[in-house]
Amino acid sequence: MTIYEKVKAFIRLSKPFKFLTMIYPFLLGTVVAIWDTGKVDVGLFLISLGILILAVECVYVQNDVADLKTDSENPSVFTGGSKVLVEGLIKPKEALFVAYLSGILAILLGLVFVFKYHFSWDFYLLCFALFVLAYGYTGWPFKFAYRGLGEIVLAFTNAVAPTLIAYMFQTRHFSWLPVVLSIPYMISVFAQKVLREFPDYEPDKKAGKRNLVVRFGKEKMAPVYFFSLYLYLFSVIFAVFFLIHKGLYLISVLPVAYLFILCYKIITVVKQRPDFYSDYEVLKHLNGKGFKLMFDTNIVFILILFLDLFLKKVRG
Repeated sequence: MTIYEKVKAFIRLSKPFKFLTMIYPFLLGTVVAIWDTGKVDVGLFLISLGILILAVECVYVQNDVADLKTDSENPSVFTGGSKVLVEGLIKPKEALFVAYLSGILAILLGLVFVFKYHFSWDFYLLCFALFVLAYGYTGWPFKFAYRGLGEIVLAFTNAVAPTLIAYMFQTRHFSWLPVVLSIPYMISVFAQKVLREFPDYEPDKKAGKRNLVVRFGKEKMAPVYFFSLYLYLFSVIFAVFFLIHKGLYLISVLPVAYLFILCYKIITVVKQRPDFYSDYEVLKHLNGKGFKLMFDTNIVFILILFLDLFLKKVRG
């Protein structure tokens, strides 16, 4: 294998597209800080974003190694990891080296905030604990995905954690605002995770994963997925009212209508196909729409906050 082919394989293994699941909420947290305080420290943002990318690289690559057995028996093209290890393009030991190196670099780079920017050790340890929690989704010794806690851990570490931490990097204090705005995304992450477990049911069961679909079965988890979509809509409404209470102009929330339309399209498909969980093509279709809903949730809230800042600037 040439160096170019090796690098290409490592890029596939890293799954750059899925980095957005953490980058978008991190950007939202930063924008919330700008909206709340009226300022941003670009240096802090760039260093913290670099730490996030290194941490995500560690978690995602390690996850592919941990799920090698499951992915080997999973024929799905939209779930089941990058397939790089399954195809033998990269050895598990090589992947783990990259994963652990990225994790160590993230931990060391985090010390910059303690010694250069004078953040407290408590904040550093909080970030470290959240990183370990994310790593523990499939990482030893926690392996939350194999103990029935994977969906909860994933939803929290992919939504609330990066949004809140990004906010705290800029403001140095806790606030409920980034937490509330991360809830719709957290619910969409949970729903998407459950959805992606349906086509993985058999290989996950063989590999010993104790996720929700394996534990309770497809038929019982289908209504849970359906309910989570409605819960998402209610969480968006709650977030909007929270923003208005915080002083956001009512006209600024108009882009939220797009999220309602997007979510309702998914609900319509599920209503029309109650047995969606047994149809691979329907699952593939819902998977695409689910990722779009996830990503667009953060983008819409970012646009809302910038629109409100613009309106306030225009009005003086």
